[in-house]
Amino acid sequence: MSGVPSPAADGLLVSEVFSAIQGEAALVGHRQVFLRLAGCNLRCAYCDQPEALEPRPGPCRLERRAGSRTWEQRDSPLGGDDVVAAVARLWEQVPHHSVSVTGGEPLVQARRLAPVVAALADAGMPVMLETNGTFVSGLTTVAPWLAWVSLDLKLPSVDGEDVEPATQERFLATALDAGLTTWVKVVLGPATDSGELERAIDTVARCARDRRDVEVFLQPVTPFGTVCEAPSAARVLELQERALRRYPLVRVVPQTHKAIGQL
Repeated sequence: MSGVPSPAADGLLVSEVFSAIQGEAALVGHRQVFLRLAGCNLRCAYCDQPEALEPRPGPCRLERRAGSRTWEQRDSPLGGDDVVAAVARLWEQVPHHSVSVTGGEPLVQARRLAPVVAALADAGMPVMLETNGTFVSGLTTVAPWLAWVSLDLKLPSVDGEDVEPATQERFLATALDAGLTTWVKVVLGPATDSGELERAIDTVARCARDRRDVEVFLQPVTPFGTVCEAPSAARVLELQERALRRYPLVRVVPQTHKAIGQL
């Protein structure tokens, strides 16, 4: 593909590469190869991947056989060719739907990620980006080789972070303007502020305009770390009702991979 960036000499900070069932949002149930990168600019209270938060060199693990949870240990950062090879090894062992690039926050390493995503896409492995939607320029860097974007819209009452809503709105608008199939996840907790949720839904409605393919997935938080409680069923119903009154495409999907005990 023309315009493919050259691999960066300093490699990509990787946490792990493995094969699993996608447990969230629009591609739930599909088999994917997960490329989990290290480093994130946020520290959400419910984050269940604390080992992927720090953008520093160190050990990473690459699954040997798709779904086996047997690992090859390597030192990260990894060269771009090594990352592509680790993904391709699993892709060829079991029929997969796509590759999920996740983290951490993948766009922390957008410049180094771009040639890897380009190589995966050119080899017939479509790529989904999971992102917190705070690096608009990073999205622009990798967008030509993405098939899907799964965007987490952040609610301070749930995440404990003060993410700028205008930045996330620009991110969503940029993804849609680039023609990327994009959906939005919103994590719900027991203390979810209704006004925050409504403002997030209004953001989606503004960006989607007359489109009917931009879905919102409300995801009840899975207790982990400092988060000890999920929202009640009654509260989830109430919050979905509030969202549906402002935007028609709102579904509730919990983390199904957690329900089946999958990594």
